[in-house]
Amino acid sequence: MDPLFDPRSVAVVGVSPSPENLGKNIIKNLRLFGFRGTIYPIGPRGGVVEGYRVYESVKELPEPVDVAVILTPARFVPDLLAECGEIGVRWAVIQSGGFRESGLERMDLEKQVLDTASRYDIRFVGPNCLGVMDTTTGFSVPFIALPAVYRTGRTAIMAQSGGMGLSLAEALSTAGVGFGKFVSLGNKLNLDEVDYLTSMVDDPKTDILYFYLEDFKRGREFFEFASRSPKPIVLHKSNTSPLSRTIAQSHTAALAADDRLVDHLAKEAGVVRVRSVSEAVKVIKGFSLPVLRGRRLAVLSRSGGHAVVAADTCDALGFTFPPLADEVLNEVQRHARAGVIRLGNPLDLGDIYDLNVYEGLVEKVMRQPDIDGVVHIHVSHMAVEHDATMRLLDDLKRHAAVYRKPVAVVVEVPFKDRVALEREASYPFFTDVRDALEALSAQHWYYTSSKRARPSMGTKGAKPPWFETAQAWIQSRKEAGRQPLLHECFELLEILGMSVAPWRLVKSWSEVQNAAEALGYPVALKAVGSDLVHKSDQGAVVLGINDATALDKAWRSLWTRGFSLEGIVVQKMMVGSREMIVGAHRDPVFGSVVLVGMGGILVELLHDVSVCLTPLSSAEALEMIHHLRGASLLKGYRGLRPLDLTEVGEAVSRLSLFMDCFPAVREIDINPIIFGDQGEAGVAVDGHLLLEKV
Repeated sequence: MDPLFDPRSVAVVGVSPSPENLGKNIIKNLRLFGFRGTIYPIGPRGGVVEGYRVYESVKELPEPVDVAVILTPARFVPDLLAECGEIGVRWAVIQSGGFRESGLERMDLEKQVLDTASRYDIRFVGPNCLGVMDTTTGFSVPFIALPAVYRTGRTAIMAQSGGMGLSLAEALSTAGVGFGKFVSLGNKLNLDEVDYLTSMVDDPKTDILYFYLEDFKRGREFFEFASRSPKPIVLHKSNTSPLSRTIAQSHTAALAADDRLVDHLAKEAGVVRVRSVSEAVKVIKGFSLPVLRGRRLAVLSRSGGHAVVAADTCDALGFTFPPLADEVLNEVQRHARAGVIRLGNPLDLGDIYDLNVYEGLVEKVMRQPDIDGVVHIHVSHMAVEHDATMRLLDDLKRHAAVYRKPVAVVVEVPFKDRVALEREASYPFFTDVRDALEALSAQHWYYTSSKRARPSMGTKGAKPPWFETAQAWIQSRKEAGRQPLLHECFELLEILGMSVAPWRLVKSWSEVQNAAEALGYPVALKAVGSDLVHKSDQGAVVLGINDATALDKAWRSLWTRGFSLEGIVVQKMMVGSREMIVGAHRDPVFGSVVLVGMGGILVELLHDVSVCLTPLSSAEALEMIHHLRGASLLKGYRGLRPLDLTEVGEAVSRLSLFMDCFPAVREIDINPIIFGDQGEAGVAVDGHLLLEKV
């Protein structure tokens, strides 16, 4: 994407001398940011804008250009893009609005733009976007007049909302960090999040990647590439309503909704997810510091109270405080005035007023091999310490680079002094102790915990041995012209090699008597019908039937409830101490997804689930189970025997393979799987399956 951010020439299409014209702002921004290439304004009225001749059409240009920026009414875009293609333009930024965001009737216009771009091999940003910036090359083409040049840094900002992107750009520029590249993604009609991700990972000017996304165009590919990224990725995913709300008929589809799935995928891919601009700034400042190799910190504070707050926060985040070396403590005693402050780590410097001493102390602490990083809290009225404070920041920046350890600087100053600090500081600083420590914690997680071997995120393999039998089962359900019923789901689970509690389908009183005797009391009766999805909620299940009298009562109750019945399942009652849910569904963004969690009637209350893309191995499935909050109950707790979860792991793996093999399956639920008190293998007692377009 180098030509998009460092072009030799740019055509700005949609410029006029009119006072209301937004195209003029693009010319102003290019001049303000010091763009060194050639600028060609284009507009049908001609004239002169900002000292540049305005060409009346693309065809009048004296030479091909690297990038065309188009800001015209949407209906003109296809023809203008074709004109650009005819003179050799291969990159474009389409800022024009009025496409799908204005209504589905504009989809045909989008198709025209895509067809034109394909015909001329043009890659483009947008449409409906703010534009592109690169602070290192001066290429800056937003259509709003920018007030000043932003601070140059090594973070790339990719934002689906131009306004959200500019908010972060401004915040980073006043936090001692800055940014390098900026892209307003807009409708992502051509270039999308995966294109920017793969490009920025290889960009030598970029160290940190930030994405603000309201949706994913290629969600699975995004996280697959992110999991291999050598650079930290910060993701702000908004628009978190479940995408499958209107189609979900199972627990799984509701529980594995879009936002929960994004959380799981981000964690597995080593992506740091944030939920606000301020949180993004905090995390990016953390990544802008040297790598924190361990969790051993030294806290040096000018304020005793701030040191206490830092200690509390460190304890909550799992940081430790090694003792400070004698040379550090002796140096403090040598400069202390009253000598009444107890010395230790955290270190209260409130008795010392010479800022040069602080710098020397930090350097001594940085030399300690058992210290991984330093938090320096500087509380000051900068009116009398401005120059000394700025020198201190420069010195701490130098020590961090020399010793390759982070120095997280917390600066608390009056408002007017903070404005000056934001304007002048060239090193990341924080204004709150907790923010600094949370930033270090996020950075440490990325470089340690998140860098373990990650799941394959859906690597396809050979067809499983049960493939043909399952294929025939699905074909038979399609021919039946209705969704599978309970007993048919049990048949499928047995085809897949999963354990199901013994059951029989019956349609008469004599059959139910014989089934109950054969299975052995106690039994359960479950009504079977196409309108019975959540049977317990609908009163279609009778549990704990211990004898023939209770069986007769339950039988009569189900047949007189007014259900449209295909029959009744008689099933052996299974009693256990723990229950799980296993399920899968087809997410509209990420494709097939498998879920495992603590099950039974509490599943929707507890929401204790793990989610992963399919297919996955049984080992990866076991790892999902171990991530559950209730995993300790499964491993044995207060007299409960530990469960052998091998079969559950295999069941999750088989289910994931089943979903991957058969796109006709929309959702499948196995809930609950019941485990006995003595650690017996789990057996499924209920299931639900939904096919596409039956």
